[in-house]
Amino acid sequence: MQLINWRKELSRDGHRVVLSGLPIAMHCHHYNINLHKTLEDTLDGDGVRMLFEAAEEASFMGFKFFLDQYGRIKTIKSRLELAATIYQNCGLGIIHFKKIGPPGGRVISTSSHHVTGWLAKHGRRETPGCHFSRGWIAGILEVIYNRNLGYYAVEERECKMMRKEACVFRVTER
Repeated sequence: MQLINWRKELSRDGHRVVLSGLPIAMHCHHYNINLHKTLEDTLDGDGVRMLFEAAEEASFMGFKFFLDQYGRIKTIKSRLELAATIYQNCGLGIIHFKKIGPPGGRVISTSSHHVTGWLAKHGRRETPGCHFSRGWIAGILEVIYNRNLGYYAVEERECKMMRKEACVFRVTER
């Protein structure tokens, strides 16, 4: 028996993409990377924080709503697998939750929409730049481990925008 009907849960309503009844914003890399660069260039650390917090809140609210629809998805492992599937199905890339638990751990992304977009538009960076992914990871884990919004800090240790092999994130409690 199939637990999630993906045709129903991840669908289109005209030009809108809908996940479990909630519209989600999906843009091409031109839009996302221009927004990212503008926020970094004009607001510096505040712009980075804004990207992180927006992604954290959106993933927190969306994933919480989704899990409320599927109360049978109870185990941490199932919730982590579901989160990775949603990340991929929404075109964000591929993410692996490694050595993760309530106090934090490690997350790896081997492919990313934001990395591909950044490299295509601006080339290699000197600093990590996956601020959206950091926020997304924090929000998802806060739901999975039943923590409040803002509970987790996520630091990017390695970044494919810097031509590293993968994006590697360290998750800790704040």
